[in-house]
Formats: sequence, structure tokens, C-alpha cells
Amino acid sequence: MKIKSYIFIVFLVVILFFILGVRYGQKIEKNNKVVDYILKITPYPTYTPYPLPTKVATVSPTLKLKP
Repeated sequence: MKIKSYIFIVFLVVILFFILGVRYGQKIEKNNKVVDYILKITPYPTYTPYPLPTKVATVSPTLKLKP
């Protein structure tokens, strides 16, 4: 085969890889959009910590403590 034939085949292979890469990128972008949408609608768990006591517990003045 002549050198022009090899160059033409290489050119076609490069175009094929470019087209396949673009199609693969479109597929990945579609999957990313689906994942982003799912993460948007999924509620995050909300953890509410127990409230801290507002005052220190003391002995009631009505109780009589035995020494």
C-alpha cells in the first residue's frame, strides 16, 4: 500500500476515536445529571442533638436532708 493509504486509514481511525469519545462523554454527562437530580431530591438525615439543661439541678428546699 502507498503512504497516502496509510495516512487515510490513520485519519479515519482518529475520526472514529473522536466520535466514540464524544458519545462516551455524552453518556457520562447524562449519568452525572441523573445522579445530581437524585442527590437533590434525597433528603439528608437531620440529627437533632439533645438539648442542654438550662439550669443546674439543686435540692428542693422543701425536702429535709438527714445529715
